[in-house]
Amino acid sequence: MPKRRRCGERDGGSTAEPRRPHLYLVCDDWDSGYSIRKFPLPADSGEGAEQGLPKLFRRVTAPREFPQHFTSAFGTKIMGMHHNDSGAVQIIDVRTRSVLFGPEPNYPAYPIYFPVGGDRLFALDSGCFDLCRFPPEQPDSESDGDGSSLDESDAGSDFDSNGKWSWHQLPVPPFARMDVTSYAMHPDGDGHTILVSTKSGEEEATATFSFETGVFVWKNLGEWTLPFTGRGHYESELRALVGLSKDPETFGYLYACDVPSTGNRHCPAPAWKRSKEKVFSKNPADRRVSASLIYLGYRRKFCLVECVLVEEGNSCQVKEDKADQVLLEKPEGAGVPQRSATYRLMTFSLKYDKMDDIRVRQRRVRYYKLL
Repeated sequence: MPKRRRCGERDGGSTAEPRRPHLYLVCDDWDSGYSIRKFPLPADSGEGAEQGLPKLFRRVTAPREFPQHFTSAFGTKIMGMHHNDSGAVQIIDVRTRSVLFGPEPNYPAYPIYFPVGGDRLFALDSGCFDLCRFPPEQPDSESDGDGSSLDESDAGSDFDSNGKWSWHQLPVPPFARMDVTSYAMHPDGDGHTILVSTKSGEEEATATFSFETGVFVWKNLGEWTLPFTGRGHYESELRALVGLSKDPETFGYLYACDVPSTGNRHCPAPAWKRSKEKVFSKNPADRRVSASLIYLGYRRKFCLVECVLVEEGNSCQVKEDKADQVLLEKPEGAGVPQRSATYRLMTFSLKYDKMDDIRVRQRRVRYYKLL
């Protein structure tokens, strides 16, 4: 007896479309706070194609212009750390579409978040370094319904005297938060070591430190810095830490550097390579507001998320200088410049060529109009 043909299947195999990869992005596009939207990753190279924002996933009421207070953590969860009168923060699980309420941090100002494993979140801020551990799942009868476990014995010091999970202060790092230039998670030991580079003082003294999350110890690795700016990502096939450059001389390029050794107190600066081409938008009408590099977790794939202001109708002149794109004076007789805020998503892969130089390949671009 012939097999019954499955729904969506034709001669030669299944015709069901594969699920497209996507990102959940927090957008500052609501009068009372932020919206979380599910962005499909670009599947072709439609550089000029512009779309409306994807369908709303969820809104978060919080003070605007503080996107640095959001972080991903604990698997598929997004946390909004903004201060509020309730004393709790929202934790949104994009997989289960559920909301938990967790402990509020110590009034974040300029935090850097380090998710470690699936159950720990470290937060580095001005004058403090804290740890929050996600509580183990409990039966409904042992939970108060706000995501806080009532069983203190299972987590020990991760709970306060009232049985609520909370933040815990750790040894203050041997540097100032505002001196941090770059950071990453070291791949050894399942990615449980934090790397932080700093520049300080008028002479811009440099240093790189490591923090062992298992024993809570800081080490000074040497008087050098990781070459990129902000967060770096380890890519296993390249065996390198990859990050964006925002320094004036190399703005918009990518760096890939060797992983430094953390076994000894001091180690030499790691070797690095810079990409042969920039990854930022080359459109002269795009004035960049922000840019973030995201590692997609497989096959040397990355996604660059840029927020740009687009000058429409050529009503003003824009040029690119060493640091960023700057708006020049309006031409005589021109009207008021019309601007639209746009998200530019570009996926790409990295590889070494025959000369062992780092190259950007398979660019796929989409624009999403914000305003």
